[in-house]
Amino acid sequence: MTLKKDSNNYVIGVDYGTDSVRAVLVNAGDGSELASSVFTYPRWNKQLYCNASKQQYRQHPLDYMEGIGYVVQDCLKQAGEGAAEQVKAISIDTTGSTPVLVNREGVPLALLPGFEDNPNAMFVLWKDHTAIREAADINQQPEAEKYLRYCGGIYSSEWFWAKWLYLLRNDERIRTEAYSCVEHCDWMPFLLTGGKDVHNLKRSICAAGHKALWAESFGGLPPNSFFAQIDPLLDGCADRLFTETYASNVPAGTLCAEWAEKLGLSTDVIIGVGAFDAHMGAVGGQIEPYYLSKVMGTSTCDMLAIPRDEMKDIVVKGICGQVPDSVIPGMIGLEAGQSAFGDIYAWFSKLVNRSIPELSEAAAALPLEEEDEIAVDWLNGRRTPDANQELKATISNIDLGSDAARIFKALVEATCFGARAIVERFVSEGVPIKGLIGLGGVAHKSPYVMQLMSDVTGMPIRIHRSGQTCAAGAAMFAAVAAGIYPAVEDAMKAMGQGFKHTYHPRTSLTQYYSRRYQRYQWLGEHTTRRKITNSRSRYEFIREQAWQANMQLPAAGLVVATFGNVSAADQAGGVFAIKPSGVPYEQLTPAKMVIVDFEGRVIEGSLRPSSDTLTHAVLYKHWSQVAGICHTHSTYATAWAQSLKDIPLFGTTHADHCTTSIPCAAPMRDELIKGDYEYATGFQIMECLLERDLDHRNVEMMLVGNHAPFTWGRDAAKAVYNSVVLEQMAKMALLTLQIDPKALRMKDALIQKHFERKHGPGSYYGQ
Repeated sequence: MTLKKDSNNYVIGVDYGTDSVRAVLVNAGDGSELASSVFTYPRWNKQLYCNASKQQYRQHPLDYMEGIGYVVQDCLKQAGEGAAEQVKAISIDTTGSTPVLVNREGVPLALLPGFEDNPNAMFVLWKDHTAIREAADINQQPEAEKYLRYCGGIYSSEWFWAKWLYLLRNDERIRTEAYSCVEHCDWMPFLLTGGKDVHNLKRSICAAGHKALWAESFGGLPPNSFFAQIDPLLDGCADRLFTETYASNVPAGTLCAEWAEKLGLSTDVIIGVGAFDAHMGAVGGQIEPYYLSKVMGTSTCDMLAIPRDEMKDIVVKGICGQVPDSVIPGMIGLEAGQSAFGDIYAWFSKLVNRSIPELSEAAAALPLEEEDEIAVDWLNGRRTPDANQELKATISNIDLGSDAARIFKALVEATCFGARAIVERFVSEGVPIKGLIGLGGVAHKSPYVMQLMSDVTGMPIRIHRSGQTCAAGAAMFAAVAAGIYPAVEDAMKAMGQGFKHTYHPRTSLTQYYSRRYQRYQWLGEHTTRRKITNSRSRYEFIREQAWQANMQLPAAGLVVATFGNVSAADQAGGVFAIKPSGVPYEQLTPAKMVIVDFEGRVIEGSLRPSSDTLTHAVLYKHWSQVAGICHTHSTYATAWAQSLKDIPLFGTTHADHCTTSIPCAAPMRDELIKGDYEYATGFQIMECLLERDLDHRNVEMMLVGNHAPFTWGRDAAKAVYNSVVLEQMAKMALLTLQIDPKALRMKDALIQKHFERKHGPGSYYGQ
């Protein structure tokens, strides 16, 4: 059914931003705004459930639920009596990727008893970067090149699968209760339509294609084997998601009775399929083919819409995806963006306690010099080109004359250079850009930034008249979902508010900014190389440590064949280097040491790590003072382990190193043997010490019953030293008992004396 455009057909567009939710009540006939309302998230406003030091940003579903209730009711109240009866549809956009874990009924875990204050049960906001390691694991999957093809070839920590995996890895209760994972833009229509089964939830092609690896060319999501190989925790997760996806011009359903009552609307109101804010914002800003639509707020989201037949076989590398129907149905939607934009200006404004307009005015008045301060804009990592959230910002050419205005100018230039880098990536990949469309708060509030961006990119920037293009775009999609318009293009033409200003590049500055852009590129490359070099240097150091320590084992007579292993850890980096499995000692080199994180995942290296890797990982994860672990099958210590006997304290050699017998852990229980054996061995060691009230910092060696010895220390060399000493102590104890089976433990006074000679504030042994 197509409704008449000249009747009072009202639609509501709802835009969920980072800090607040906004609704606009719009006359679908001409796009005129009848009312608008904003609700600031109360919990988010207090920064509850967030930890900036960890880049953890979470939002409670109650903020979203309370928000939509308020803004819709407020709009209807402003519009006056009779307005509610004229509302035909509601469509919603949200930030993204902002997923949440849900139960089988599609309820976010934070709404269930016992999870109300658990950040891992809440929506993981788009700018949350806790999943950097998980993104790296996805990118290293052997088939990643195939399945990441349509999201630019690099998976980001800001996206769906990385965040889901992080939550599963880091919260056992969440792992037990979670059934599936849902994007914010998909959950809101599900909520409003009264959904009760997550399998009936209509997933948007926008979220699925840009963030969750859905693609037409391989018939949906990657196969389960792809995800299971990344981590067994993902095994089966794809089966609990979706096969079908939907463009936002179709209905998700109608308003359920519960929410109709809450909002004061009819159950006949159509709820459209959701999408991300930038995609609907591009429509609200009247996007045209080959014009880059930049939604500029805290970050930027850059959208292109290209006719399918003109896109042909082009696949753009290093962007945030190209997905059919994600912006305008019938066209390919391409997404890019900058991880920080307005956030950079706000950060600096707060830092120097000067307003952004004041800083802009001062910066605009400065003369342009070749040696001016220059910056790279990666204060929140780099989204595109080529996502890398670990990168950091840089400011160069600072001296004692660098005041707030000069540094602010460098930061604004950097954000504009970042915009140019995105334009150049599209062009270099065969997608021409005709011009820019400026949307969002920065586009409206900062002529200085917009003019500079036009100068830097060498392109005109049209500023859309609407200050709320995301909400306006949602309203346009609502009008199409309700049948008021047959296509999104028709809704844009009828409801769009047009453009209020165009910034043109000043040709006199073209060469100046091109030279500055080259410096920006050089500085960015230098920053990237330095990051890589630092990582390699750190790995090389622990690789060298691990190799040297392993080579001491055969020299000390502690191993035969390929038995045994030593690891060296970087506790700050959360990684360790360990001997590869089954490689003869004479063939070892530093380069063959495998880099593993504290979850047991290989970070770098072509060989399989030691079969005991998970034991090392567990101990490192729980013992932050330990940076070296050694495991051997040395003859005497292993004999004691096989006899299930502690090594008694008979003499001063033993007392020089600890004041207790060397403990032997009881044999592992059958159910643990059948499970993750090496992982359980780590806990077997810790539990033995705990049961005997021993501190691993004072007792740096022990036996695992029916197995062999483990030792540890402040570094790998100390761990090997402890293994050498342990073997001698085991041998001496055995010989002592052979001489006198009734030999007595050394008396306490002598034990204490010898231990304190080498340990504690009164030690006096050595130079």
